[in-house]
Amino acid sequence: MQCLLILFCGVAVAWAAVTVQPPPLIQTLSAGGDIGPEFKLDEQGRIVEDAQYWHKVGLQQLEKTIQKAKRAKENSYERKAKNIIIFIGDGMGLSTISAGRIYKGQYLKTGFGEETMLSFDEFPNTGLAKTYNVDKQVPDSAGTATAIFTGVKSDYGAIGMDTTRSETNATQGQLESIMDWAQREGKRTGVVTTTRITHATPAATYARIYHRDWECDTEVPQQSVGIHADIARQLVERAPGNKFNVVLGGGLSPMGALNQSEVRTVKFEGDTETICTRGDQRNLAEEWLKLQQNGTEGSQRVLVKTREDLLKVDVKKVDHLMGLFRNNHITYSIAREEGEPSLQEMTEAAIGVLERGTSSAGYVLLVEGGRIDQGHHQNYARAALHEVYELDLAVQAALNMTNSDETLILVTADHSHAVTFNGYPLRGTDILGPANIHKPKDPMVYETITYANGPGYFDHLANDTRPQNSSNVWLPLKLFSEAELQSPTYRHMATLPLKDETHGGEDVIVFASGPGSSLVRGVFEQNYLAYVMSYAGCMGPAKAIDGSCQNPLIGSVGTSTSSGISLTTTILPIMAAIPALISTRRSL
Repeated sequence: MQCLLILFCGVAVAWAAVTVQPPPLIQTLSAGGDIGPEFKLDEQGRIVEDAQYWHKVGLQQLEKTIQKAKRAKENSYERKAKNIIIFIGDGMGLSTISAGRIYKGQYLKTGFGEETMLSFDEFPNTGLAKTYNVDKQVPDSAGTATAIFTGVKSDYGAIGMDTTRSETNATQGQLESIMDWAQREGKRTGVVTTTRITHATPAATYARIYHRDWECDTEVPQQSVGIHADIARQLVERAPGNKFNVVLGGGLSPMGALNQSEVRTVKFEGDTETICTRGDQRNLAEEWLKLQQNGTEGSQRVLVKTREDLLKVDVKKVDHLMGLFRNNHITYSIAREEGEPSLQEMTEAAIGVLERGTSSAGYVLLVEGGRIDQGHHQNYARAALHEVYELDLAVQAALNMTNSDETLILVTADHSHAVTFNGYPLRGTDILGPANIHKPKDPMVYETITYANGPGYFDHLANDTRPQNSSNVWLPLKLFSEAELQSPTYRHMATLPLKDETHGGEDVIVFASGPGSSLVRGVFEQNYLAYVMSYAGCMGPAKAIDGSCQNPLIGSVGTSTSSGISLTTTILPIMAAIPALISTRRSL
């Protein structure tokens, strides 16, 4: 309570009592209190969002989506996918997609740019995925990839393990991925990436490990040595990785196959440009090549290390193809080195190896455009947007090579970035150029693409060039040469100094086409995507929830007798069986 003196014509006439309301308080999990009945607590009172919790969340979202379709008398959700291709544009948030399509149009000189469409813009179904990790409001690629590929959200840094993971117990918290589910149904499987094949996103399809950084044996900490096998070893030694039909990407060094004569023409910076080496002297790529063929007559394994060798592969005869094209990540496509394939070429080769026509049960393929993320981390906007174009070409190639009646294609991001598409630039303005060059009275010329944080802060800080008595602390853009501005290593301005730009925490878009794509609608937890693939592909935990896989709808939308089966009577027994399912997961 405060007293207020009221003045009238300069004379005090009255006192009034005024109650000052305190600012509203935001309830956080760390503050304790009522956290809702959906959470359970461990013996220390901490919230537990383990595999069982997230399996239930995913199945309930699937049931809710199907029930909505039934009420609308839709049955397209029942269409089954023989093949599934999931494209991950790592770090490809909404602002990156919007800027990327303009970049594509301007790069190809097809118009102003804004009217351009990406190949997946015209997919019939879209939704929004919530990307947070169990322990982080803004996530990393390990936790998000684990959510997408296992159906279980987990901690920041976790690969293929739920939040109960342990540094000293490699079996605790283990999860199965969509690749396990697919192989169990006799489907062929593969991963394609522009990053190292042991990097977070591809690793989440095959590895179960406490931390994403343990790509080489030399990175596993002492307390976990002999307990956790490094990610590269898991690819070669254990299923589902050692059963993959396709593995294409970078990462010769973690695999113990270092190319000592590798050429690096353009020097890009950032932590991601360094890579571990093996200490056990094993060449895992050669070990993969010598793996037994399980008695399959005519089965053939091929290891390639150059674009030329990849294009020579007879994809219809090769049963297992591994391509490792750089010691570290494949170079940003805007500065591609000789001998490196494009993401489109790798995608085409992968589909060629995986597709076996009517004699096959189908396939599941991950294709990652992983360097969008890494470009943003260094504020390399040009490099990042060119990677979006690379992904776009790969998606178009997949559309051209597959039958839309039997192939579910998903395109999404694992998370966003702290990049902004801002200002009031004129129509057709260079997306990578200044936003307000047409407004000479503005106190500062700034770029349409800027970052909230990152190393670009240091490149643009005025320092000694700051005009006297000026509040503008930024270096004028006109002081950068045209060659500097056009360089793939030019950093756009960031307003907070960080060595590495951060991710963004907003929802990401999911684009879906093909059988099962109508299940992608509204806003949902990111782990739901695993259940979309499970249900549409008749594999994994959602295979038997309603009987639709017994008489699957293939091809155009039709009528199915399974649409009348109640989900309520089938989903509850599946949920009840989840604890037993989790406890019998294959040990490492």
